[in-house]
Amino acid sequence: MRTAQQDPRKKNPQLRGKRWIRRAGVRTARENSCGGWVLLCAAAFLAGYLPGMGLGRGGDTPWGQQLAAYYLDISQFSAWLPVFTDQIAAAFLQLMLVVLCGFSSFGQGLLLLLFAGRGCFLGFCAANVASAAGAKGIVTYWLLSCLPDLSVLLIGLWLSGHALVLSRGLFQDVFLGGAPRGQLGAAARRLSVRAGTAFLAACLLSVFCSGLCVLLARFLL
Repeated sequence: MRTAQQDPRKKNPQLRGKRWIRRAGVRTARENSCGGWVLLCAAAFLAGYLPGMGLGRGGDTPWGQQLAAYYLDISQFSAWLPVFTDQIAAAFLQLMLVVLCGFSSFGQGLLLLLFAGRGCFLGFCAANVASAAGAKGIVTYWLLSCLPDLSVLLIGLWLSGHALVLSRGLFQDVFLGGAPRGQLGAAARRLSVRAGTAFLAACLLSVFCSGLCVLLARFLL
């Protein structure tokens, strides 16, 4: 009787091996899918950045001139705490938008629009700064403003890969007859943990970048 009730995996070691290979294959396919998605979001950012530069070229719009004056104003980088507060608030907003897209069944399209819109805005700002202050202005803008933004962008791209998994599961659950049992809960927990890691990394980067910006602003502005 005891022999008959033994775990079938012990009786047939190949069964356990097949299950492990199947799970490893699914995990590898998911990682490859997320990697391709991150590249797609990065391409969406670049696709928005170039038109944004075209819109801001010439620097003849009042809004663009105000943005250029804001980014080149030394009073914006006079103390560490205000700079850190602005950077961490912007990082929190961007990462929270990525997380919210993950909890939407249309999150795949929303994430692409989010990164494209972010690229368009940064390109618009860069073009206006270049028109207002030339080469020195664009170097100052890149070091003081774009460096923190690009750091948060990389974190957001990494987080978007995990948001994609949950968004696809929700889309499948709503429009394709239901997601596999337990998939949505696992994806939501995984995204929540990754979001916490992303917020912590953004906070640490903001501490470093804000101090660097205050130091460099004394020489560049």
